[in-house]
Amino acid sequence: MHQNALVLWVHEPEVRHAMLANKALKAMTNKIRELQVVVEIACGNKTVYVNGVREAYIDLYGCTIEEDILDCVYDMPLKKSLLALISSNRHSKETTKKEIAVEDASKIHEAIRKRRLDDDSFLWILSTRSISQLRETFATYQQLFHHSLEQDIANCGEDDLENLLIAAIRCTCNPEKHFAKVIRESMIGIGTDEESLNRAIVSRAEVDMLKIEIEYAAMFDSNLVKDVCGDTSGSYQNFLMTLMGKDPLE
Repeated sequence: MHQNALVLWVHEPEVRHAMLANKALKAMTNKIRELQVVVEIACGNKTVYVNGVREAYIDLYGCTIEEDILDCVYDMPLKKSLLALISSNRHSKETTKKEIAVEDASKIHEAIRKRRLDDDSFLWILSTRSISQLRETFATYQQLFHHSLEQDIANCGEDDLENLLIAAIRCTCNPEKHFAKVIRESMIGIGTDEESLNRAIVSRAEVDMLKIEIEYAAMFDSNLVKDVCGDTSGSYQNFLMTLMGKDPLE
């Protein structure tokens, strides 16, 4: 528990994420809780950071992360989607064009209408457009079709592809919401999913933990610090609280 979280923390962020991605892919279960690690890397960070993770992966494992996705992910739509996301070079220029948003929203809606969630155009838009352009596209989508994109994807089913794409949308435009959900789900039920809890807190400790705490309260009407303290103990709890910049006794 404490040791696992500490091992993650001592590594450089790019190396840490490369290790997490490799563990998820080599697990061979292809569960969305594991594969979403790749989504978090690809969609929750700037392109220069993602490229750093890809380089660290090669240094550590002697192959590219794309090669391991090809070898280890057996579901073809998941494989295709993960490859598109991790291999992309997202546009960094933070400008928006309404006409592009309308065009992209219409292409996405058509893919969803046909239930082709791994459509090439949809994946290209999701993996290459700038964050500001995507936010404009998602807002335009709701204006045009009267449902949020997340809602329409969820209405297609509850399979791993739908969940992966929703995670990609959240990580791109509101990573705090995604990681609040990861933390919440890690503590639901009997026992604690320590790997998910560690990943979320360690990887976001120096990024947006305060925003995650605010989002967590809004989403679940609960206090993140108290919930984590209630689900952990001893040196493990103390270490997580330190990463969160909190006193365990709060």
